[in-house]
Amino acid sequence: MIRLASLALVLLFLFSYPVWAGEEAIVITEAVQLRVADGFMAEQEYYRAITEFKRFRFLFPYSERGDYALLQIGKAYLQGGETDRAVQSFQDLWEKFPFSPLAAQSRYLEGLATWKGKKPQKARGLFEALARDDPESAQAPQALAAAALVQLEADDPRGAGESLDLFLNRYPDHPRAEQVREAGRMLAEYRSLPQKSEVLAGILSGILPGAGYAYAEEFATGFMSLGVNGAFIAATWTALAQGLEALGILAGGVGLPFYIGNIYGSALAARKWNLAVKKQARDPVYSALDFVFD
Repeated sequence: MIRLASLALVLLFLFSYPVWAGEEAIVITEAVQLRVADGFMAEQEYYRAITEFKRFRFLFPYSERGDYALLQIGKAYLQGGETDRAVQSFQDLWEKFPFSPLAAQSRYLEGLATWKGKKPQKARGLFEALARDDPESAQAPQALAAAALVQLEADDPRGAGESLDLFLNRYPDHPRAEQVREAGRMLAEYRSLPQKSEVLAGILSGILPGAGYAYAEEFATGFMSLGVNGAFIAATWTALAQGLEALGILAGGVGLPFYIGNIYGSALAARKWNLAVKKQARDPVYSALDFVFD
């Protein structure tokens, strides 16, 4: 009974498109089905495009355009933010069609999807493998530039620079070579960026509450921290000096978390300052290597 029901569903699916209609016949060919799917893709109707490309693969399982359908499915999933499904589609392409002219592009897009899926180290490995295994492909230079950005994102400017140097050594006449050179120059400046010491910030606030914030250039927070902690310290000292031990212990106990928070917060402020400086320096590198996302 289950088999009969399954067969009925398959038949219903197969005949959901008429092979002919009256005198003006519309034959569902590979080209027609792909045109429908491509139309949805062009309109950014990604999930409807996925449905039509999957229908193509079902109706024409032995088509020579199967690799194209898989590539488009992966692209649509990637645009829709479903990175795991995108990765699977790209993997299916280069595993099922290893000699396809789209295989290198699929491997590159797999790297982008993996990176977008918050797996930077795995993405870097995919980019480097593509550049190593298929250096003559159009995607190999892109893969080296993408690997450089992944390394920069991991705060490894030296490794990023090495990837860009490899790009220029292999592809000195590449149309994007000047952009890569400019990115390399910016990376050299990135390595010498000024940085604030988190340890020093904490020590300064331990000696004088708020001083670490001032060191991290958060002056308003520093003054507030000085005022709050100064008030608790003064209240504790005054109570103890007047022999009000219980009140002094209470004031000190309430003020202690603020004092510790002032030290910890100063270290975080220094880290925040460092991250902001690095982000400001990274953004132009990303702009120079924007062809990675073409």
